[in-house]
Amino acid sequence: MSRMQFYIAKTKTDRNSANILAVFACGRDEPQWCWVPVGFVVQLINQGVPFNTLLKRSDNDYVKGARVEVHDEVFLRTVANNTPGDSLDNLPTIVE
Repeated sequence: MSRMQFYIAKTKTDRNSANILAVFACGRDEPQWCWVPVGFVVQLINQGVPFNTLLKRSDNDYVKGARVEVHDEVFLRTVANNTPGDSLDNLPTIVE
């Protein structure tokens, strides 16, 4: 069974005029970039959560936030490509 890889991205806009981060699980082992199409359901993560907090595993209950739909295409990068403890503020935004 393939381990779950978590991907993170910023949405283009949100109602509070601040960046919102989205995360979803993908059953691939290798770090990669991938697209999330419009309408894809993702997990909403509060801005500023450090990677080392995000990466704590406990049967997926470490994924915080509400399920939301993506209304713009987002381009995601794996947390495996970033240093644990880094701020989520440094993640890439979606490709216009």
